[in-house]
Formats: sequence, structure tokens, C-alpha cells
Amino acid sequence: MKWKDLEENFDLDIPVEEPIFPVNIVCKLLDIQYYLLHEVVKEGILDKKKKQKKKLFSLKDIKQLKYIKYLVEDQGVNIKGVRVILEIKEKE
Repeated sequence: MKWKDLEENFDLDIPVEEPIFPVNIVCKLLDIQYYLLHEVVKEGILDKKKKQKKKLFSLKDIKQLKYIKYLVEDQGVNIKGVRVILEIKEKE
């Protein structure tokens, strides 16, 4: 097998709910401040998972955080407002 074959067929089947991303990577991927991530977890909007004392986030969490970032930074919604919006969205 050649390297090119490996590159083209490299596919990871990671369940969307598997917590694998540490805080610093999430902040880099989404270009968000740690403070925002901390507030989201503190408010109970996202449930952090812990593995060996590290806070980890899943692909599903990252998608939700991207939406939260949009609400906070682009729409000017505060964290409590984000919580209400997400609760309403869940009921739809």
C-alpha cells in the first residue's frame, strides 16, 4: 500500500458524541476565548465530559459551540439568552 492510498482512504469513524477534544483545541478550532467556553459549561448549556481529569468535548459539542459563538458574537445574545434560545430550539 502506498502513502497516497492511505491519504485518500483515511477515514475516522468517530461517534459524534465521543468526547475527544480538549479545551485548548476547541478554543483554537472555533477561535473562541476560554472565558466563553467556561461560561457555557458553568451555565449548564454544555455538559463537559471528563477523562483522566481533562475536560473533553465531542464533535456534537463543537457544532453547538459554533452556534453559541454566532449567537454571542454576531447577534449580541448573552449566555442566559443563549440558554433560553437553545431550550426553545430543543422543544421544536
